[in-house]
Amino acid sequence: MFRRLFSKRYVRTLLWGFITLVTLVVLLFVWTNWSGRRRWAAVKATLEREGETLDFRKLLPETPPEAQNLLAIEPLRGIAAVVDHDDQKGEPGTKRKALEGMKWSGAAPSANGVTLGRATEIQEWVKFLRETKYLELPDATTTSGREVLAALDAKFPLLKQVADETTTRPRAMLTPGPREREMPEMLFALRVPYLSSLLSMGNVMGLRAKAAVAAGAGAEAARSIVAMHRLAVACEQEPLLIGFLVGNSLEMLALEPLWLGLRERVFKQDDLRLLQDTFAVDHTSSALLQAMRGELASGVNSVEFLQQAANGQKAVDSSLMSAFSTHGQAAGMYLWRVVPGGLFDHWKSVLVELELQHLIQPLKNGGLQESVRTSDAVVTELSQNSSMLRHPDHLIARLILPAVSMISGHALLQEARRQQALAALALERFFLKHARYPAALAELTPEFLPAIPLDPCDGKPLRYRTTPAGRYQLWSVGFDGKDDDGHVTLDAKGKTKMNKREYVGDWTWQYEPVTGAK
Repeated sequence: MFRRLFSKRYVRTLLWGFITLVTLVVLLFVWTNWSGRRRWAAVKATLEREGETLDFRKLLPETPPEAQNLLAIEPLRGIAAVVDHDDQKGEPGTKRKALEGMKWSGAAPSANGVTLGRATEIQEWVKFLRETKYLELPDATTTSGREVLAALDAKFPLLKQVADETTTRPRAMLTPGPREREMPEMLFALRVPYLSSLLSMGNVMGLRAKAAVAAGAGAEAARSIVAMHRLAVACEQEPLLIGFLVGNSLEMLALEPLWLGLRERVFKQDDLRLLQDTFAVDHTSSALLQAMRGELASGVNSVEFLQQAANGQKAVDSSLMSAFSTHGQAAGMYLWRVVPGGLFDHWKSVLVELELQHLIQPLKNGGLQESVRTSDAVVTELSQNSSMLRHPDHLIARLILPAVSMISGHALLQEARRQQALAALALERFFLKHARYPAALAELTPEFLPAIPLDPCDGKPLRYRTTPAGRYQLWSVGFDGKDDDGHVTLDAKGKTKMNKREYVGDWTWQYEPVTGAK
């Protein structure tokens, strides 16, 4: 038997089999490298024709003059800087720590005004603030909104300073601005600790606005809402999707005290005009487009960095490599080095092709509605090409794009709410003058609005009607594009998830509690 195993014929067969296998592997590598280079060259030509760039620095916005920049006041100046790659180090770290100190613990009272028409009373906040020892409040059966406002301003004087500065500083951008910051070679390693700091501050600014509403201080509430909006805009100017998401959260947070102030009618004409001017700026689509472009550029940059590291052209420290391998730096780097160079080109190509075709171009040419419609195609295509064996070129896209594709839905809801807020502010201005609400939104133009706000879901004017309770409803048709006569769909727990693509129902702005019944 052993003689047969080691016969010349058997050895020759094994040798030829081995040579054939090596030849096939070499041919596969050669073909992968050739096809990858060819495909990547075609993708870069498409990008050039479309006027798009993968140069991350070219996507960065210009920093506004310091005198106009709300985030250039002394307590906030420089909070985007990171000293020696340490988030806690230096003056920027100290300032961010002060903002993080505004964060409260525990589950805060829910904010259901805009979504469900249900106000959270100030006494619910008082109970929460006492139980968590977040504020020192008077020992009384009831604590007024004015006392909460005073306690907040005593503990965090920065809140009032920022709110007051909104009257003279109309713009907002983190400093140093993106163009002045040091960028890592691998952009996915970019540190953004300042975003969580601004989110913490935004939450408390929202509480300040609600306390001002409860105190009947409409001007204080209005300035606090404007400050929240400016913080949101500053986050959305960061050229990454995480910045857009934080900004989106702040935009939605700002709507709650705005809704509450309109419900309680604490705003005067000057307050309403200030708020209307603030929400009149249409920046959602442009901010999302910038974020998607930045995310694409950073994704391609990171694949190229790995490609160069695999070729020995880049040194990779252990902390960075651990993000790409659970087996340690050496093993991880070895795995990347056996990948054909052309496969990296295919990864970059698929990433660009899918995001350009299904996310960037639809948003650029058709707006948010088209972007939401086509973003589903990304998930579908990735699902159809999920086999690692048959479609290894989709690996990086599968890691990145499913999350990216959902952002358009958040942006569409945000834009619908902005349009509703504009209409609601104009309606209150109309009411202050005429002691009634108009029969139709057309009565608002041109004195209170230059044009009737449009529903971004179908491009038609927002739906509107007055209610028997003496108020009104404004609604958008939502994701499904179907007019449900303002009906808001509730789940079995009496809640609604309007930002989910599967939501069926309208996005309605109203002052009576939503019942869920048609």
